[in-house]
Amino acid sequence: MRASVGCLMALVACGSPPPAQAPSSSGAITNVSPPPTAPPPAGTPIPTGTKVGTEHAIVVENVARDGSWIAICQARSDTDGDGKIEINLGYHGDVYGDALSPFLVRHDGDGEPIEQLVSVHRDRWVVAMRGGKLAVFDAREGTWQELPQADLRDDGIPLGPHRAASVANAGAHVVYFKDDQTMIVRELATGIEQVVVVPGVKLWRVEVEPLGHWAKVYAIRKDTDGDGKLSWPSVRTSLSARGCRGPIMSYSTGGWDGDRPDELWLEVTTATIVAKRGNDPADPAEDAELGTVGDRRILAVDAAGKKLLAPGPPDRRALPDGPLEWVDAPADKPK
Repeated sequence: MRASVGCLMALVACGSPPPAQAPSSSGAITNVSPPPTAPPPAGTPIPTGTKVGTEHAIVVENVARDGSWIAICQARSDTDGDGKIEINLGYHGDVYGDALSPFLVRHDGDGEPIEQLVSVHRDRWVVAMRGGKLAVFDAREGTWQELPQADLRDDGIPLGPHRAASVANAGAHVVYFKDDQTMIVRELATGIEQVVVVPGVKLWRVEVEPLGHWAKVYAIRKDTDGDGKLSWPSVRTSLSARGCRGPIMSYSTGGWDGDRPDELWLEVTTATIVAKRGNDPADPAEDAELGTVGDRRILAVDAAGKKLLAPGPPDRRALPDGPLEWVDAPADKPK
């Protein structure tokens, strides 16, 4: 379920490694910001219902392991004015008819609208575009915290998530961009922030490793395409735009434009940029599958042991109908 940009980065980051004079700890400026003075309103208790979403076609974007948050897409209104709510599918993940809109659900219910899912922590934290701003959702408290300094620009590349921020799968920080040369490392639980300045570059993307100790930073430092400016890479592809996509039957990629990025490393807890990753043990793989109930995959298991089931078997000609269901049925034994 979790999106990865590793394949995207491997395709485009083909430039030479950064030289020895790449920005080091001396290029990192630390500024500790206190948590907000006015705490957000208290979160509501986690509901105990069994339905996720409404009775409309559904796309599951991502799910917390414990079901504390579920990101889905649904078309709930007749946006094309033809008198019915209907979704038609293309071959490259594209959808036609009424517009699919993203929603963030807290355990169960209809959820609340968001504009785009950006990055997620496996249990507690979600970063999303919401109300025209980048914001962090705390599933434990049921509250949002806006990031007013965030750079909201996107590169539009559909092979990876939005570039604005990256959260570790099991880590404690989010890294987001402020401008072309500035990143901010935010401790999620406290709101304390450290500012990292990387002079002489045009920052493109950041990818925090699963445990959150290290993040790979892609920075444009040379005009490799000779157009007289530093430009983010872009890709020529038939793949549909990211977010609220239908099933992908095929797509093609015809190469990259723009400048080739160099790879730097950010030691997340110290907010230090280095040219080479440290010798920490490799971060673990993604979380194991949770099993099945009948022909339905288990997406999450909550504190009461209820299991959230995926939609029915995939159909390349149509999206499955919602809502998703929480059930008490035992998981199938591994074969």
